Amino acid sequence: MRWKRAKFYAGFLLVAGAAAFANAEEPSKPTASASETNPAVPAAGHSVHGEAFDEGPRHTAYLMPGMGKINFPVTTSKPEAQSFINQGVAQLHSFFYFEAERSFRQAAKIDPECAMAYWGMAMSNDGNGKRARGFLKDARKREGPVAKREKLYIDALEKRHEEAGSDNSRKQAHILGLETIVQEFPGDIDARAWLALATWDGGNPVSRQIIDIAIDSVMQVEPMHPGSHHYRIHLWDGGKQSRAEKSAAIYGKSAPGIAHAWHMPGHIYTGLHRYADAAYQQEASARVDHAYMIRDRVMPFEIHNYSHNNQWLVTSLSHAGRVRDALSVARNLVEQPRDPDKNGKNDGGSSQRSGRLRWAEILTRYELWDDLIAATTSNALDWSDIPIERKEKAYTLGLAYAAKGDHAKLDEQVAALKALAGEDAKAKRSNITESAIAELEGYQLLSKSDYAAAFERFAKAASMRPEALARAHLKARNYGLAESAAKSAVDKQVNQIPALAQCVEVLQLIGKTQEAKEAYSKLAPLAKSADSDTPIFQRLAPIVSAWKAEQGWIPPSAETPTDDLTANRVDPATLGPLAWSPLPAEPFSRPETNGKTWSLAEHKGRNVVILFFLGGKCAHCMQQLALFGKEADALSKLNTDIVALSTDDESAARQLKENKDGVKFPMPILFDPKFEVFKKYRAYDDFEGVPLHGTFLIDASGDVRFQRISAEPFLDVEFIKNEAQRIDSIIARAKVTPRG
Repeated sequence: MRWKRAKFYAGFLLVAGAAAFANAEEPSKPTASASETNPAVPAAGHSVHGEAFDEGPRHTAYLMPGMGKINFPVTTSKPEAQSFINQGVAQLHSFFYFEAERSFRQAAKIDPECAMAYWGMAMSNDGNGKRARGFLKDARKREGPVAKREKLYIDALEKRHEEAGSDNSRKQAHILGLETIVQEFPGDIDARAWLALATWDGGNPVSRQIIDIAIDSVMQVEPMHPGSHHYRIHLWDGGKQSRAEKSAAIYGKSAPGIAHAWHMPGHIYTGLHRYADAAYQQEASARVDHAYMIRDRVMPFEIHNYSHNNQWLVTSLSHAGRVRDALSVARNLVEQPRDPDKNGKNDGGSSQRSGRLRWAEILTRYELWDDLIAATTSNALDWSDIPIERKEKAYTLGLAYAAKGDHAKLDEQVAALKALAGEDAKAKRSNITESAIAELEGYQLLSKSDYAAAFERFAKAASMRPEALARAHLKARNYGLAESAAKSAVDKQVNQIPALAQCVEVLQLIGKTQEAKEAYSKLAPLAKSADSDTPIFQRLAPIVSAWKAEQGWIPPSAETPTDDLTANRVDPATLGPLAWSPLPAEPFSRPETNGKTWSLAEHKGRNVVILFFLGGKCAHCMQQLALFGKEADALSKLNTDIVALSTDDESAARQLKENKDGVKFPMPILFDPKFEVFKKYRAYDDFEGVPLHGTFLIDASGDVRFQRISAEPFLDVEFIKNEAQRIDSIIARAKVTPRG
């Protein structure tokens, strides 16, 4: 059979080396794309401009609202190209690199001889020297007619990406290049802003204040320059955050269409313990990202800092007491689409791990024990088998069972942690369970009233929250120690709602009512947006009611003082949805090779895998069809159908389906020679006018749950099988327990 398959590929595909695909289970290297050294026709799906263009954006740019006010004149006779250059520079200033590259590429399409369009593509690849050097070569080819200022920009960036020399020497050469631009063109405020950024560069500059003065010189010319506010925030993040308060209030307004412009001010407010303000910023960031994703059909894993932004949002909401919103966002992170190359279980920064850890943390922090048990036992939390997640699962469940007095199940979790500790020792991994075991064993002893032994174990629990320790001391009637632990929690978690609320309760329970009232006066204005139905606030409600009944006690105002910097804020709800949700798949119907019409709508109730392939002459496409075809029955049992959509015409598609060599392609093969459906699904390079490989997983409700559009076809069938099962489980759970 193997020789027969090889014969088919060699004869039908008409591509050199097609016999490499004789065994479709063995991936092979892609055919190289065209380049200066290899001007041959590129492999299907690859750019005619070379490898650098395979990785970047391949869909038409458009002038997006809210990118920032920038005027960066370059040599071009095309006003539209200049508009995209301005947009690209604005996007660079907010680290919106993927869209910046798209803007510059659009400028290059409008004016192919615009050298600065290629410089901009290089600027958009600061972390990828290989791609940047490729784009700079294209810029050099076109530098003849450009102004001196533009040549200096190309010179400076070339120094930054030279292959020779140390990273430090390249950075210094880049700084000297930017200094030359500032000296010779003092009106170029973008050069000043980039010089400030390059001088800081996340390191330890000799003087932050000198950099701040340079940034201020930009603001004096253009008060709403997005880069100046962005770089000032980075400059003072981590120390003297108050120096960036004004920029924190302005940055989002200066570039309202870019999520990062809303996210970064949250760093400053967090450093100042202003968690409601931090939550506002992070919420706006998430909403702007989601609006962008809806508009441009972008998946969460396609945004490089999406997980970081939303994890920060969950934490800020938690500190501010907005528990339900925090849980909604955390759960959303867990349930979002996955990609085997971008957010797998071994990726510590993935949305899924971030979501699980934050979800469990909030449930424990706010004592929502039944919810935690339900989320774990129903597999909604979807813990992986990675040691850190196994530890968190057992630890948080143990806390829940300890709080509910379920000693048998608490014992089970302690045993699970000890088993994991044994595995760590055997594998010579660091012990990640010691503190968790100590805390849970402390609760075991506390339930038996063995207080001395319990607190010996708690002393070994380095990660135990001080407010949890305060509750343990209350149970043991160690009132002085309970007070000390409660106040320690407030000191360590400044202005965070759970610690303050617990402190009020502890002070009241030990008879220090006046101090409890004073603590409540600090809590009230901070908790004005907090959810009142959590256990801690339910316990505080009768206490506060009793105080209100006392003659002469005046409840503290829940209003915060007016802040001119944060007045007249944008309502974040107008920016986009708080959480991600899947987008409906574009409906389509196309003829099959057997003369029937295949329609996506007729497959409602089943998942559908759509394979967009580049015709029978694409060797890698044949490999993909063979791999997925082999698993067609297994996928069908998982409530999942496969359909393949070809760029071939009817005759070629039928020849592939009914080939005389007996190679079976069990899925329906549709033909789309005019690329109508390819364009609908964005499996198409707008810049070069060619179709791309695309793999989509549509759920039983007709929503897109995974997409991969690229120069190469997607071959990981096992991933698709696992995702189909996971998505069906998510939908089934949602029907039983709808989102609140």
